[in-house]
Amino acid sequence: MIGATTVDCLVPASAGVALVAGVLQYSLGDPIFVPMVIACALAVSFVNHVLGPVLFRGSLGKLVFGLRVVRVTDARRSGFWRAVGRWLLGFLYLGIMVVAQDGGGIGEAAGLRVIRHRDERR
Repeated sequence: MIGATTVDCLVPASAGVALVAGVLQYSLGDPIFVPMVIACALAVSFVNHVLGPVLFRGSLGKLVFGLRVVRVTDARRSGFWRAVGRWLLGFLYLGIMVVAQDGGGIGEAAGLRVIRHRDERR
C-alpha cells in the first residue's frame, strides 16, 4: 500500500511541475509558478483519484501495485461521488498519517475500500 501511495503522490506533483514548466512555459522565477503547479497538481490528482477508480477501478499507483478501489457493501465500482468524497477525505487523512507516522491508509473512506486485485471476487 505504501508503494501505491508513493506513486499516487509523486504523479500529480511531477505532472504539475511538468505541465507548468514544459507546456505552459513558466519558469521558477515567475510569481505565478508555484500557484500554477499546485493547481495543475490538484487537477492531475483529481483525474488520477476520481476518474481512475470510476473508469478503471483504481488510481495509477493502485493499478501498478495490483490494487482495486471498490464499494464496501458490494465490491462494485466506486461511483463518481464516492470517489470525489474519498479524494477529498484523502487530503485530511494523509495529513493525519504524516503527523502520526502511521502510513496505514485511509481505510473505508466514503464507503470505499482498497483490495488486492487477486482477492476480488468475480
